Amino acid sequence: MRPLSQPALAALFAAALLGSFFLPVVSVPLLAQITPLRFLQDIGFDGLREMEPVVQLFYASFPLAALVLVLALLRTCPGLFALIAGAVPIGVGIYAVFNLNDELRKLGLPFTAADFSDFLGGGAYLYIGAAAALVVLALTDRGRG
Repeated sequence: MRPLSQPALAALFAAALLGSFFLPVVSVPLLAQITPLRFLQDIGFDGLREMEPVVQLFYASFPLAALVLVLALLRTCPGLFALIAGAVPIGVGIYAVFNLNDELRKLGLPFTAADFSDFLGGGAYLYIGAAAALVVLALTDRGRG
């Protein structure tokens, strides 16, 4: 595996993905702003173990991004690592889009997925956007060498 030829871009995208951990992914005006950090603080690691695998995968994407960030800063980040770190959030996002209506119905909420998009916070957009940028970088990078 050859290192990426543009580690600064990989570091930037990985840092952006990490930054989404602290930003609201769900924002209901005047009621609540839910960040991944706040949710994790509320449920704790024991609660995370009991969550669905897709939620665990969501939280696993942040350490993956941190690994890519560190390796990119050291200029030794393999493109495969950047690809995986970007693909995991995209997979989580695709899963969420296709299963959101069922989850909202289970909770008894009178929303559809289309209605819910109004409540997405900036963290959700940053999470998916940075992940997509990592994937594009990994797929188009020719590596050093």
